[in-house]
Amino acid sequence: MDRQPAFDELVAADGTVRQGWSSLLDGLDEFADTDLVHAQREVARLLEDDNVTYTPSPASALSIADEPNGHGPPAAGTPTGLVEPKPWRLDPLPLILDDREWAGLEAGLVQRAELLDSIMADLYGARRLLARRHIPAAAIFDHDEYLRPLVGSEAVAGQRLFMIAADLGRDGGGHWKVVSDRTQAPSGAGYAMQNRRVISRVMPEIYHQANLHRLTPFFQAMRLALVDAAPSAVEDPRVVVLSPGTHSETAFDQAFVASLLGFPLLEGSDLTVRDGRVWMRVLGKLEGVDVILRRVDSTWMDALELRPDSRLGVTGLMECVREGTVSVLNNLGSGVLENPALLPFLPELCERLLGHSLRLPSVETWWCGDQAALSHVLNNLDSVVIRPISRGHGRSVRGAALSGRQRELLADKIRAAPHRFVGQEVLHLSSAPTSHEDRLVRRNVVLRSFAVRSGGSYTAMLGGLARVTDDTSEQRGVFVTEPNGQLAKDVWVVGSEPVAAPRIVARGRVGEEMGFVPAVSASIAMVPRVLSDLYWFGRYAERAEDLLRLALATRTVAIETDLGVTNGRALDVLLQAVTHVSTTYPGFLNPQIEMMPEFRSILLDRHRTGTVAQSLGALSMAAQGVRDQLSEDVWMVLADIERALAALAANPDDQGLQLTDASERVLSGLLALAGIATENMVRDPGWYMLDSGRGLERALQILALLRVTICRERAADTDHLMLEAVLTAAESIVTFRRRYRTRSSVNAVIELLVIDPFNPRSVAFQLQRIRTDLRALPNTSPTARPLRLLDGMAERVRIADPVALAEAANGRRAPLEEFLTDLQKQLRALSEAIRDQYQQPPPTQRPLFRTDALGDTA
Repeated sequence: MDRQPAFDELVAADGTVRQGWSSLLDGLDEFADTDLVHAQREVARLLEDDNVTYTPSPASALSIADEPNGHGPPAAGTPTGLVEPKPWRLDPLPLILDDREWAGLEAGLVQRAELLDSIMADLYGARRLLARRHIPAAAIFDHDEYLRPLVGSEAVAGQRLFMIAADLGRDGGGHWKVVSDRTQAPSGAGYAMQNRRVISRVMPEIYHQANLHRLTPFFQAMRLALVDAAPSAVEDPRVVVLSPGTHSETAFDQAFVASLLGFPLLEGSDLTVRDGRVWMRVLGKLEGVDVILRRVDSTWMDALELRPDSRLGVTGLMECVREGTVSVLNNLGSGVLENPALLPFLPELCERLLGHSLRLPSVETWWCGDQAALSHVLNNLDSVVIRPISRGHGRSVRGAALSGRQRELLADKIRAAPHRFVGQEVLHLSSAPTSHEDRLVRRNVVLRSFAVRSGGSYTAMLGGLARVTDDTSEQRGVFVTEPNGQLAKDVWVVGSEPVAAPRIVARGRVGEEMGFVPAVSASIAMVPRVLSDLYWFGRYAERAEDLLRLALATRTVAIETDLGVTNGRALDVLLQAVTHVSTTYPGFLNPQIEMMPEFRSILLDRHRTGTVAQSLGALSMAAQGVRDQLSEDVWMVLADIERALAALAANPDDQGLQLTDASERVLSGLLALAGIATENMVRDPGWYMLDSGRGLERALQILALLRVTICRERAADTDHLMLEAVLTAAESIVTFRRRYRTRSSVNAVIELLVIDPFNPRSVAFQLQRIRTDLRALPNTSPTARPLRLLDGMAERVRIADPVALAEAANGRRAPLEEFLTDLQKQLRALSEAIRDQYQQPPPTQRPLFRTDALGDTA
């Protein structure tokens, strides 16, 4: 173990183990060093299987002590560049808290939620606290999240704060203190549940022996509170979860919570305002929305009244909120409660508003708008944490870690606008045992706890999300917390006796006891964005699968011909087909290209258009956008595919054996995805769109392959070997051999792969498949353009004569090439027609005015 910290979560001052840890220690006694490493690997594998990620915001690397760039600080949530998602990191060892200690912490958290709720109601209602100077006006009026358009609205002032989170740490005496409040759109509850699921699988015996309080009741209460928050006149409310999108920092958390609650996950473009109400766009109609659980910051929620450059929210939403036709949770403008300038005033406010003392104190905080506090902060800059009152103005910093230049710059900023900054004491955090390779070390702990509205008060999560850091590390930067995320821990609240799960009873409009029964509407599968993502999910899956089949068939021919690439011979034709079909130009069209490096690139290079890796990356991105529509098995399959590719990438000296093995593993995963879609997905509009995407892509791939390989006349032995490879790549070789017992011929291949309506790999079959899928979509007219195009193509394929098409003149099969080329063009036109008919996004929002370079409006 490392040096003794001020407070140890595991061991008391007298050397005894703290209450609750005994069951974990008993289990750990049986762990060998290798078992600890194995547990870490299993945790990482399970998180990878579920694609649990965290995406650091580019703005998270900017501190309040950085040099000004002339453009002002970026607003919270501003997309300043795409960042690759990072794997979520979880320690196998949980943080354990005794339920008797937790009871006091829980009471303090609930009281804090009630206090913040009362402050929120006053700030947007009577504003007595400001008028009587119980809260300094400068700290509120200059806060980015104080939304003046909502002040005085009865609907806003009367709506209760839905959910809060508090980041907590212990001081040297073991007392919990609040470091910061989270009231904007608290994140992390989904990660907490995911942590619990993973740890319960990695350490099942220890998990089941512990008298552990469960997390499920919190989400039951959350779901019931969302339903009950709907406008009073609504009998059967529709609830949606609003996300900034797949590039959001906590995109996984948002999608996981939406799936867990059973409510659709939407983006701003999926909603619109009409006649004073919020509506969800579905195929051919609009459906009313009554409750929005937002994960978008308030200032981005309405481009009409707030940020005109926002594309994350819903234009006109503020008026709907004022009229009370929709409930937005957490309340718009609730981010003002995250203001650290409020912390010094909370004890007095608690006495005034609630009539009793504050149970859960905050870390000592000095608001620089007060002259005495300003002097204290500036005189002790080396020993405090400096925070801006608005989160969008840069991240908090540790004064002790600043350079001389940074300290001077920050001091100047504070003197220029003291009311925008606070100083806080440096909390010497407690530590908990944490696994590191094959040993246990001490790491400092911050706990995020959650409370959700429940009837007249709040219900706390019996657990939470813990994060650990090494505060003694010399590599620590100026930030209080690491911008790239930290190692997480599950939080166990344990009792001395077995814990009975509490019964959650619905209140208000629901009126009867409820289990955890999701209420997913099929309408979400008709949202144009969702239909588009599922459509491209199908297309990219089929594109990657078909390219892999062709590459494997070509590799087989290469082995059979001893890598003899002779111009015009079978291997040469197939290699060029790989390039043309995948569009990875110049590829094998370059006579100097080496075969193995090119095949590796086609499989592994994500940044090269047309590769397997690029298709898989696009597939994964499409899946992220509709995570709540897909089975969890999808992520397990995609994780296994990534492991296969990573193993190949780690072996640059492979001579072809691992390349083939990785290709087969990826192909097996793609076949598993197809099986999951077939067996696990409900036949709703989303499924039909996914299936039509697969069918269209398969038809395009077949046509592209045939154009390159059979439109020229070649020697008989070349034709035979090449056609066998084409049929193998099209997964029709067994059928062909059974049906056509003589030597393969071009007209037979045309009949089987283009005209045969009963071959699941033929173009004719795909046209029937797409037509069936589109006819199953709601509001599809028989005369719609996609169906007209399909009917025309189907008729042309039906009357085609394979013998006539296969006739050659001067070494070319010109009729066949024209026939295949025309079908390709029509299929691309069909894709555009499907997009226009079913996936058309709303017009891009534009501000009503623009600002020129001089700052004048035009």
